[in-house]
Amino acid sequence: MLNALVQLPIGFVVALSGALIPGPLFTYIVAKSPREGGLVGARAVVGHALVEAVILVLILVGVGTILQHAFIQRAIGIIGGVLLVVLGALSIARMSFQSSTRGIFVSYHPIVGGAMYSSVLNPTVPLWWATIGLAMLVEAYAVGAALGVVCWLVGHYLADFGWFSLVSFSAAKGGRVLSERGYRRLLLGCAVFLMVFGFYLFVKYAWL
Repeated sequence: MLNALVQLPIGFVVALSGALIPGPLFTYIVAKSPREGGLVGARAVVGHALVEAVILVLILVGVGTILQHAFIQRAIGIIGGVLLVVLGALSIARMSFQSSTRGIFVSYHPIVGGAMYSSVLNPTVPLWWATIGLAMLVEAYAVGAALGVVCWLVGHYLADFGWFSLVSFSAAKGGRVLSERGYRRLLLGCAVFLMVFGFYLFVKYAWL
């Protein structure tokens, strides 16, 4: 029992260490929260968790082995990087030519957005689960059986919900004092970040 319970803080720390690194999901939540409130983060994590649940099922039925192949990783990384660059560029174009400040990448419902930025628009998520995540789950099962896996996953999602809820509420509070110009600048900065991150992924996996 004790060995299983220890997996909870391990899962929490591992997930938090990844969540603290700004990525597409973080950017989406920061950009959307000022206009839609502090619950954006929690709802986006629901979408994120649904994607991870699908990834876990696919790994259990053998897809994880395929994802560990270098060619597949390269293809996923390159495609995801290109899509992020295109999405960021289209969002900037929409902001430039329309009166609405809502960029394309924040137009989606938080659950949909959370799912999108945890899958094809962030290929590091499925690749992480096929390598590091799978290894951690195997270890959790080895020391704590099924309860160890459950505790690890609980810790993992507590970190995701806690961190992204904090980010969302902070961004929403700032949104109350953001002018329209300030909000446009925020969206522009987020769109540029997506383009830079996408370019990074493209370069990383194109020369893997």
